Amino acid sequence: MKMRGSRQQVQRRASKVNTCNGFVLLEIIIALGLFAAVAVSLVKALHMTSKTAVMIQDSMRVDRVLRSAMTEALANPYLKEGAEKVNITELTGDDRSFFSGEIETIIEPIELENEDGQLLQNMYRIAVVFYWRGGDGEWQSQSAETWRYGSLYRP
Repeated sequence: MKMRGSRQQVQRRASKVNTCNGFVLLEIIIALGLFAAVAVSLVKALHMTSKTAVMIQDSMRVDRVLRSAMTEALANPYLKEGAEKVNITELTGDDRSFFSGEIETIIEPIELENEDGQLLQNMYRIAVVFYWRGGDGEWQSQSAETWRYGSLYRP
């Protein structure tokens, strides 16, 4: 087998090939590092998205419980002044309920005046407070309130 060129030229060509192989290896290592950084960022973003989705779902459950309790309190034709606490498992009849806590309904008379300064009779403030243990074990609460004319639903 005959080689073209001198021995020095052949060695220079061989060293260029070895240098190119070193650059290819370096490029592969850099590409793997970038891919790993992007993959970690994507996993973090997905984790934060799932945590946000769980928080929104919990908030919607709390709103649903409050809305249900408020609807029940408003539908009562005979309002009676006072406060009443009910365990949520008694309402749902389900021990596996997502929330374990209490719903407090507070009904109290209020004095309101119309635009002419006349006192409105038989007006009540209805407040519903939901107490529950959050995912971290801490007690949390959220409330809703409204006003109602006492004789609104009487037959």
